[in-house]
Amino acid sequence: MVSGVIFDAKINSTDMKERHHNPFAGIARFLISLGLVMIAAKTDLLSLGDISEYYRWEMLLIFFGLWSLLSLELISAVVLFALGFWFLMPDMTVQLSPLYRQIFWPAVLVLAGVAFMIRPLTKRKK
Repeated sequence: MVSGVIFDAKINSTDMKERHHNPFAGIARFLISLGLVMIAAKTDLLSLGDISEYYRWEMLLIFFGLWSLLSLELISAVVLFALGFWFLMPDMTVQLSPLYRQIFWPAVLVLAGVAFMIRPLTKRKK
C-alpha cells in the first residue's frame, strides 16, 4: 500500500512539471540574445567601428552561442562563441596578444571538457 502512494506521488510531480513548463521560454531566449547582440552593436563593445560591422555572419555564431548559453547547452555555446570570436578577431581593433592566440583553441577544448563534465547538472529531465 505504501509503495502505491509513493508511485502516485512520483506521477503527480511529473505531471506538475509538465504543466508548469513555460511555452514562451524559446521566445524569451531569442529576445534576450537579440537584445544583448544589439547592445554590443550600439555601444561598439567589440570595437568593430560602424554598427553595420556587427551584422555579419560571425555575429550570428555569437548570437546562437548566447542562445545556447541561455538554453544551458554549454558545449554548443562554447563552440559557437569560440568560432564567432575567432573569425571576428582580425577585424577587431583590440587584438589578442600572441600568447593568447597560441592558447585560444586549447582553452576552448578545456572549456568544452568542463561543459561536458557539468552537463548532467544542467540537463533538464523531459
